[in-house]
Amino acid sequence: MCEPVMLCQLKGAFIGSASTPLLSGVDLTIATGESLVFHGPSGGGKSSLLKSLLGGVHIFRGEYRFRGQSVDVRMLKEIRQAMAYIPQQPEIGKEAVTDYLQRPFSWKVSSGKSFNQREAADWFDRFGLENALLSSSCDRLSGGQRQRLAIVRALMTGRKIVLADEPTSALDDEACQKVVSTLLAGEFTVISASHDPRWMNHCSRRVLVAAGQVGEGQNGADNCKAGRDEKVGV
Repeated sequence: MCEPVMLCQLKGAFIGSASTPLLSGVDLTIATGESLVFHGPSGGGKSSLLKSLLGGVHIFRGEYRFRGQSVDVRMLKEIRQAMAYIPQQPEIGKEAVTDYLQRPFSWKVSSGKSFNQREAADWFDRFGLENALLSSSCDRLSGGQRQRLAIVRALMTGRKIVLADEPTSALDDEACQKVVSTLLAGEFTVISASHDPRWMNHCSRRVLVAAGQVGEGQNGADNCKAGRDEKVGV
Protein backbone atom coordinates (compact mmCIF):
# COMPACT_ATOMS: atom_id res chain seq x y z
CA MET A 1 0.00 0.00 0.00
CA CYS A 2 1.12 3.54 -0.74
CA GLU A 3 1.81 5.81 2.18
CA PRO A 4 -0.71 8.68 2.47
CA VAL A 5 0.55 12.00 1.13
CA MET A 6 0.67 14.72 3.77
CA LEU A 7 -1.39 17.75 2.78
CA CYS A 8 -1.60 19.96 5.89
CA GLN A 9 0.26 19.74 9.16
CA LEU A 10 -0.03 21.83 12.32
CA LYS A 11 2.64 21.50 15.00
CA GLY A 12 2.15 23.22 18.35
CA ALA A 13 -0.10 25.78 16.66
CA PHE A 14 -1.72 28.61 18.62
CA ILE A 15 -4.67 30.08 16.73
CA GLY A 16 -6.27 33.50 17.22
CA SER A 17 -4.10 36.12 18.90
CA ALA A 18 -1.64 36.19 21.78
CA SER A 19 -4.09 38.25 23.84
CA THR A 20 -7.11 36.09 22.94
CA PRO A 21 -6.02 32.62 21.87
CA LEU A 22 -8.83 30.53 20.43
CA LEU A 23 -6.94 27.23 20.21
CA SER A 24 -3.61 26.34 21.78
CA GLY A 25 -0.98 23.73 21.02
CA VAL A 26 -2.75 22.11 18.07
CA ASP A 27 -1.00 19.09 16.53
CA LEU A 28 -2.76 17.77 13.45
CA THR A 29 -1.81 16.07 10.19
CA ILE A 30 -4.23 15.76 7.26
CA ALA A 31 -3.50 13.55 4.26
CA THR A 32 -4.56 14.08 0.66
CA GLY A 33 -7.81 12.26 -0.08
CA GLU A 34 -9.15 12.23 3.47
CA SER A 35 -12.63 13.26 4.52
CA LEU A 36 -12.10 14.73 7.98
CA VAL A 37 -14.68 16.40 10.21
CA PHE A 38 -14.08 18.60 13.23
CA HIS A 39 -16.89 18.04 15.73
CA GLY A 40 -17.73 19.12 19.25
CA PRO A 41 -19.83 21.71 21.12
CA SER A 42 -20.68 25.09 19.64
CA GLY A 43 -18.06 27.71 20.40
CA GLY A 44 -15.35 25.11 20.85
CA GLY A 45 -13.20 26.34 17.96
CA LYS A 46 -14.16 24.08 15.06
CA SER A 47 -14.73 26.91 12.57
CA SER A 48 -11.60 28.76 13.71
CA LEU A 49 -9.49 25.65 13.18
CA LEU A 50 -11.01 25.17 9.74
CA LYS A 51 -10.43 28.78 8.69
CA SER A 52 -6.86 28.78 9.99
CA LEU A 53 -5.94 26.26 7.28
CA LEU A 54 -6.99 28.84 4.68
CA GLY A 55 -5.25 31.72 6.45
CA GLY A 56 -8.53 33.27 7.56
CA VAL A 57 -7.69 32.97 11.28
CA HIS A 58 -4.15 33.81 12.40
CA ILE A 59 -1.71 31.15 13.60
CA PHE A 60 0.51 33.24 15.86
CA ARG A 61 2.74 30.51 17.27
CA GLY A 62 3.82 27.07 16.15
CA GLU A 63 4.11 25.75 12.62
CA TYR A 64 1.75 25.23 9.70
CA ARG A 65 3.02 23.23 6.74
CA PHE A 66 1.19 22.80 3.44
CA ARG A 67 2.38 20.12 1.05
CA GLY A 68 5.59 19.91 3.04
CA GLN A 69 6.41 23.63 2.97
CA SER A 70 6.26 25.98 5.93
CA VAL A 71 3.43 28.45 5.42
CA ASP A 72 4.01 32.19 5.51
CA VAL A 73 2.12 35.15 4.05
CA ARG A 74 3.70 34.56 0.64
CA MET A 75 2.20 31.06 0.48
CA LEU A 76 -1.38 32.12 1.17
CA LYS A 77 -2.11 32.72 -2.51
CA GLU A 78 -1.01 29.19 -3.37
CA ILE A 79 -3.17 27.76 -0.57
CA ARG A 80 -6.22 29.76 -1.62
CA GLN A 81 -5.75 28.67 -5.22
CA ALA A 82 -5.80 25.06 -4.04
CA MET A 83 -8.68 25.22 -1.52
CA ALA A 84 -12.38 25.88 -2.04
CA TYR A 85 -14.12 27.25 1.06
CA ILE A 86 -17.83 26.71 1.73
CA PRO A 87 -19.06 28.96 4.57
CA GLN A 88 -21.79 27.97 6.99
CA GLN A 89 -23.80 31.07 6.11
CA PRO A 90 -23.03 32.12 2.52
CA GLU A 91 -23.02 35.86 1.90
CA ILE A 92 -25.72 35.92 -0.74
CA GLY A 93 -27.67 39.12 -1.41
CA LYS A 94 -30.18 40.12 -4.07
CA GLU A 95 -27.87 39.54 -7.03
CA ALA A 96 -28.70 37.20 -9.88
CA VAL A 97 -27.78 33.56 -9.32
CA THR A 98 -25.44 33.58 -12.34
CA ASP A 99 -23.71 36.73 -11.04
CA TYR A 100 -23.11 35.00 -7.70
CA LEU A 101 -21.67 31.96 -9.46
CA GLN A 102 -19.44 34.07 -11.73
CA ARG A 103 -17.95 36.23 -8.98
CA PRO A 104 -15.02 33.93 -7.97
CA PHE A 105 -13.77 33.92 -11.55
CA SER A 106 -13.01 37.65 -11.24
CA TRP A 107 -10.70 37.08 -8.26
CA LYS A 108 -6.93 37.03 -8.73
CA VAL A 109 -6.67 33.55 -7.20
CA SER A 110 -8.92 32.25 -9.99
CA SER A 111 -6.93 33.73 -12.86
CA GLY A 112 -7.03 31.60 -15.99
CA LYS A 113 -10.43 30.10 -15.23
CA SER A 114 -13.78 31.17 -16.63
CA PHE A 115 -17.43 30.60 -15.77
CA ASN A 116 -19.27 27.95 -17.79
CA GLN A 117 -23.07 28.03 -17.60
CA ARG A 118 -23.42 24.48 -18.93
CA GLU A 119 -21.15 23.24 -16.15
CA ALA A 120 -23.27 25.17 -13.66
CA ALA A 121 -26.39 23.43 -14.98
CA ASP A 122 -24.68 20.04 -14.58
CA TRP A 123 -23.84 20.79 -10.94
CA PHE A 124 -27.40 21.97 -10.36
CA ASP A 125 -28.65 18.59 -11.61
CA ARG A 126 -26.29 16.73 -9.28
CA PHE A 127 -27.48 18.68 -6.25
CA GLY A 128 -31.18 18.60 -7.08
CA LEU A 129 -31.47 22.28 -8.00
CA GLU A 130 -33.79 23.25 -10.83
CA ASN A 131 -31.97 24.75 -13.81
CA ALA A 132 -34.61 27.49 -13.93
CA LEU A 133 -32.97 28.92 -10.80
CA LEU A 134 -30.01 30.00 -12.92
CA SER A 135 -32.13 32.85 -14.25
CA SER A 136 -33.51 33.69 -10.81
CA SER A 137 -32.49 36.16 -8.12
CA CYS A 138 -30.64 34.90 -5.05
CA ASP A 139 -33.09 36.52 -2.64
CA ARG A 140 -35.81 34.17 -3.91
CA LEU A 141 -33.91 31.06 -2.84
CA SER A 142 -34.64 29.04 0.29
CA GLY A 143 -31.96 28.40 2.90
CA GLY A 144 -31.30 24.93 1.53
CA GLN A 145 -31.04 26.22 -2.03
CA ARG A 146 -28.58 28.90 -0.92
CA GLN A 147 -26.42 26.34 0.83
CA ARG A 148 -26.28 24.13 -2.27
CA LEU A 149 -25.63 27.18 -4.44
CA ALA A 150 -22.57 28.01 -2.31
CA ILE A 151 -21.34 24.43 -2.74
CA VAL A 152 -21.82 24.61 -6.51
CA ARG A 153 -19.85 27.87 -6.68
CA ALA A 154 -16.97 26.37 -4.69
CA LEU A 155 -16.78 23.24 -6.84
CA MET A 156 -16.95 25.18 -10.11
CA THR A 157 -13.54 26.65 -9.33
CA GLY A 158 -12.09 23.20 -10.01
CA ARG A 159 -10.27 22.98 -6.69
CA LYS A 160 -9.95 19.50 -5.23
CA ILE A 161 -9.44 20.49 -1.59
CA VAL A 162 -12.75 21.49 -0.01
CA LEU A 163 -13.10 23.24 3.35
CA ALA A 164 -16.75 23.07 4.41
CA ASP A 165 -18.31 24.65 7.49
CA GLU A 166 -21.59 22.87 8.38
CA PRO A 167 -22.25 21.95 4.71
CA THR A 168 -25.56 20.16 5.38
CA SER A 169 -27.06 22.21 8.21
CA ALA A 170 -29.92 23.71 6.13
CA LEU A 171 -30.67 20.66 3.99
CA ASP A 172 -33.49 18.14 4.07
CA ASP A 173 -32.56 14.46 3.96
CA GLU A 174 -32.78 14.13 0.17
CA ALA A 175 -30.60 17.17 -0.51
CA CYS A 176 -28.19 16.12 2.24
CA GLN A 177 -27.70 12.74 0.60
CA LYS A 178 -26.87 14.38 -2.72
CA VAL A 179 -24.24 16.57 -1.06
CA VAL A 180 -22.77 13.64 0.88
CA SER A 181 -22.62 11.36 -2.16
CA THR A 182 -20.90 14.05 -4.25
CA LEU A 183 -18.41 15.55 -1.81
CA LEU A 184 -17.46 12.35 0.03
CA ALA A 185 -17.18 9.98 -2.93
CA GLY A 186 -13.38 10.24 -3.00
CA GLU A 187 -12.90 12.87 -5.70
CA PHE A 188 -12.06 15.59 -3.17
CA THR A 189 -10.03 16.02 -0.02
CA VAL A 190 -12.69 17.31 2.36
CA ILE A 191 -11.95 19.07 5.66
CA SER A 192 -15.12 20.08 7.45
CA ALA A 193 -16.76 21.21 10.66
CA SER A 194 -20.16 19.79 11.50
CA HIS A 195 -22.72 18.82 14.13
CA ASP A 196 -24.78 16.83 11.63
CA PRO A 197 -24.61 13.03 12.05
CA ARG A 198 -25.94 12.63 8.49
CA TRP A 199 -22.64 14.15 7.33
CA MET A 200 -20.38 12.85 10.09
CA ASN A 201 -21.44 9.24 9.52
CA HIS A 202 -19.78 9.30 6.10
CA CYS A 203 -16.50 11.06 6.97
CA SER A 204 -13.49 8.77 7.20
CA ARG A 205 -12.00 10.57 10.19
CA ARG A 206 -13.23 12.73 13.07
CA VAL A 207 -11.37 15.18 15.29
CA LEU A 208 -13.05 16.34 18.49
CA VAL A 209 -12.53 20.06 19.17
CA ALA A 210 -13.80 21.57 22.44
CA ALA A 211 -12.92 24.60 24.55
CA GLY A 212 -9.80 23.59 26.43
CA GLN A 213 -10.46 19.89 26.03
CA VAL A 214 -9.75 17.31 23.37
CA GLY A 215 -10.15 13.56 23.50
CA GLU A 216 -12.28 10.63 22.52
CA GLY A 217 -15.35 12.50 23.77
CA GLN A 218 -18.95 11.38 23.68
CA ASN A 219 -20.17 14.07 21.31
CA GLY A 220 -21.40 12.36 18.19
CA ALA A 221 -19.57 9.10 18.87
CA ASP A 222 -22.69 6.96 18.77
CA ASN A 223 -23.79 8.53 15.51
CA CYS A 224 -20.42 8.30 13.78
CA LYS A 225 -19.34 4.70 14.08
CA ALA A 226 -18.05 4.76 10.51
CA GLY A 227 -15.40 7.32 11.46
CA ARG A 228 -12.86 7.52 14.25
CA ASP A 229 -12.21 10.15 16.87
CA GLU A 230 -8.76 11.59 17.15
CA LYS A 231 -7.11 13.76 19.75
CA VAL A 232 -5.99 17.24 18.80
CA GLY A 233 -4.13 19.42 21.27
CA VAL A 234 -6.35 22.39 22.10
